[in-house]
Amino acid sequence: MSQVNMLETGPKFIPEDKVKEIREACSIVEVISDYVSLKKTGTNYRGLCPFHNEKTPSFFVNEEKKFFNCFGCGERGDVFSFLMKHENMNFQEAVRSLSKRTGISLPEKALTPQQQKMLGEREECFGINESAAKFYNDLLLQDRAGEEAKNYLIKRGINIETIKDYCLGFAPEGWGSVVKYLRSKNLSLPNAQKLGLIIGKGNGQYYDRFRNRIVFPIYNVSHRIMGFGGRIISEGEPKYLNSPESFIYQKRRNLYGLQTALKYIKKENRVIIVEGYIDLLSLHQAGIKNTVAALGTALTEQQIQILKRYTSNIITVFDSDPSGKKAMIRSLEPFLNNSVSPRVVILPPGDDPDSFVRKQGQKAFVDRIENAGSLFDFVVGEIVQRNQTATPRGKIDACEEVVPFLKMISDEMERDLYVQKVSQKLGIKQEHIYSKMGSTSKPGRFARSEKPVLQTTSAFQNNAEKLILRIMIDYPETIDIVEKEALLEDFTEPDLKELGKLLCMEIKQHGKHNLPYLFDKLENESWKKIIAELSFQDNYAGNHVKTLEDCIRDLRLRKSSRERKKVKALIEQAETTRDDSLSLKYQLEYQNLLQEERKIQRYKLNFYQI
Repeated sequence: MSQVNMLETGPKFIPEDKVKEIREACSIVEVISDYVSLKKTGTNYRGLCPFHNEKTPSFFVNEEKKFFNCFGCGERGDVFSFLMKHENMNFQEAVRSLSKRTGISLPEKALTPQQQKMLGEREECFGINESAAKFYNDLLLQDRAGEEAKNYLIKRGINIETIKDYCLGFAPEGWGSVVKYLRSKNLSLPNAQKLGLIIGKGNGQYYDRFRNRIVFPIYNVSHRIMGFGGRIISEGEPKYLNSPESFIYQKRRNLYGLQTALKYIKKENRVIIVEGYIDLLSLHQAGIKNTVAALGTALTEQQIQILKRYTSNIITVFDSDPSGKKAMIRSLEPFLNNSVSPRVVILPPGDDPDSFVRKQGQKAFVDRIENAGSLFDFVVGEIVQRNQTATPRGKIDACEEVVPFLKMISDEMERDLYVQKVSQKLGIKQEHIYSKMGSTSKPGRFARSEKPVLQTTSAFQNNAEKLILRIMIDYPETIDIVEKEALLEDFTEPDLKELGKLLCMEIKQHGKHNLPYLFDKLENESWKKIIAELSFQDNYAGNHVKTLEDCIRDLRLRKSSRERKKVKALIEQAETTRDDSLSLKYQLEYQNLLQEERKIQRYKLNFYQI
């Protein structure tokens, strides 16, 4: 669905006509060329996709259609989408960035009362979090109540500068400290409850969620505080307590420390993922700033997708204890589901990133990073270790555990190499492993990995229905012929027929189709894939009118052929029952179809119709 053009701050929104004007004024090729080396190939520009790791370029940009599409990972969109995905901008930030680039001013209109209320509440919630963070930070650094917490951090090697940079704080032991502070600032306690800072107990009474804990503010990439993590400094459970999700904070979509790590991730083209807040702070303090931390849960696909925008080189560093190893194994699936092949650092027993870098130093940790092994290899090793692979049953059990992971690997060559490794490690033939995967015995034939590739014109000649849609996209003036000749009624593919109708409606309404707008309207992913595939074909090897003629002939001949097969079956049935009159009737019908096919073969379009 279309994006809501609301601003991040202030009671304004961006008019849709200005969004369209900026999109039209922008050269999508020039914008993307700032990030990707593009080479012209026919009517398109081609380069290595910035959103996934690849060796053969499958990323295409079309200037005329104002659109990009990757046939490898499926990322696609307009110039705004590209900036949003690549620079982690929201829609409004992307529009503003491109308005400056094009010199187009943004006259803005007032929000509706409902929009103003929603935006005002959002801003107030960020303000509440920022006020609470200052309260906690002041207690830690300036109040006797925070001495124990401050000494704990210093003992852990976290210095005062880092405490200030990351606005670490202390939540005191009492039940109403932050409630009292927020009330003194005339801030909304109901909104503070929505954020999880305080908990309601009825009759307008509240108490603090975080008590006797070191508090870690959690920032978004715009350096706004979304929520908090709290670590208890004495005995008690839970050890860690986090803000619940709210309309400004979804932990599965955010990473601790990303606001600081972002520029270092881009600079070094790799990211290190650790488990804990202290792990991250110790590494950042040691100068290893391309590090982020998960937010108290297993890594999510959304977190991996965020990191993929900036780099495909992802290294995980988990604790070497049993829970750390389990976390490593759990993380493999979301990585593979997102076509990422991560590496992993295994630390010595008893060490975590914090303790290791404090004892061994930055260089020793960086050396571990440089020599990180494959997470897939680690997981396979763990599976082999816990199964008795000296026995046939153990080999089979291990193979059955590994196969689901193999099936998730989207890169064909990479998957084949891992099949070889597993085959050698377990002493099982590759053919048997492919059989378990539901594939043939030959490497490179597993169906899941097949990606849409840019088809050549010759390959497309065999599909008249797709070619007609492609002509409709490239030559909107042919819509009249398509409708007059009722071509869509002869389509046999339901998706293509419905897409054809949608294109006709779109072009009749606007005089042409707008590919970014069309994609925004489409909710069916398979339709988006078809449109992208058709839109990025190379030029025709001839006149589009002649090509349309060929398609019409092909479409009608195929329809007639299907009818003849039905009539032939009826003739055979009549002859079996010795019904001569019925047989004669169908034979005449068969001859009429043959005559009609001869007319179809002579069919010509009037050039001046188009």
